[in-house]
Amino acid sequence: MRLLSERDIERLIDPAAAIAASAEAYRRQAAGEMPAPGRLDVLRTDPKGGALVLAGHSFDHRFVVKTNIHAYAGDAATDAAKPARTASSGLVLWDGVACVPLAHMATSSFNDHRTAAGFAAAAQLLAPPAPHTLAVFGAGKIAPATVLYLATVRRFARVVLVGRNVERARGLAAQLAARPELDGIDITVETDAATAATEADVIATVTTAETPIFPGDAVRSGTFVILGGGNRPTHREVDDGFMRRARVFVDHFDGATTRAGDLALTLASGVLRPEQIFGEIGAALASGEVPPTVPGLDITVFKSIGIAAQDVITAGMVYDRAVRDAIGLEFDMRDGSVVPLAAADPGPSP
Repeated sequence: MRLLSERDIERLIDPAAAIAASAEAYRRQAAGEMPAPGRLDVLRTDPKGGALVLAGHSFDHRFVVKTNIHAYAGDAATDAAKPARTASSGLVLWDGVACVPLAHMATSSFNDHRTAAGFAAAAQLLAPPAPHTLAVFGAGKIAPATVLYLATVRRFARVVLVGRNVERARGLAAQLAARPELDGIDITVETDAATAATEADVIATVTTAETPIFPGDAVRSGTFVILGGGNRPTHREVDDGFMRRARVFVDHFDGATTRAGDLALTLASGVLRPEQIFGEIGAALASGEVPPTVPGLDITVFKSIGIAAQDVITAGMVYDRAVRDAIGLEFDMRDGSVVPLAAADPGPSP
């Protein structure tokens, strides 16, 4: 079994390959080529935390089982500040015919790459071709990858960060400004959510918010919005006024309309009409065509909940590269031996 650390994952994933993997996952999902995944979501309240287990395969011999664990430090009832969230994740890639594990991967950064790559795959098709400003709401773990991946598929002149913790957002801005991939982009922090929403051509929300984070009427006509948080049935990142204007694409129809509050609650209330959901992004990627706009629906939305197909295809790509490039450690489950692998000339990336 190949053991791959967080450092190994960073060596093995690049934006172009990750975006291609997510696009392929979306296309196969929409075409019915991916079986329904297994999902177990376990939450606890004291202390607050939980585990999410996802399992999937792609009708071939490989299975993926991923476990995400999160917890909160402190007591939300007594702490003046919201308790800090910590999280970790691991993934096992299995040979489902031989019934042996092929790899165990640390997937904290893997999750960031996979999620942001999905955003970028959708943005390649749906975002304005020449946007000026990207606004990212949320300055947490996924925010850096969100900026980097979206900047891979669109050239922005300006990136605006909005976060509940202003100092954290400023630290992220400094971190991103030092990245050579973002050279020449003006990266700033905005404390007024409405201003950020108004100025943006592309908006990405990657928050843990439970209520809307900006006024929907502040968003300009023609804006492309990625809703990446709010993935609980009662959580919202945007308000009713926003949803009334939205034509919506999703990564997984059943999951997005039942597990994401921005869709589930507004469908139930009648604010969002079923005909405003234009289908799964994979179908649009497969055709290469975006349905024409409809009068009154002047905001294009991609709702991402993350799908097991992304894990399956991205993990397979990472494992194949690790074998090709002799990256990681080889662990023998029978005798417990660990064999470091000699570095090899990677050659051209697949």
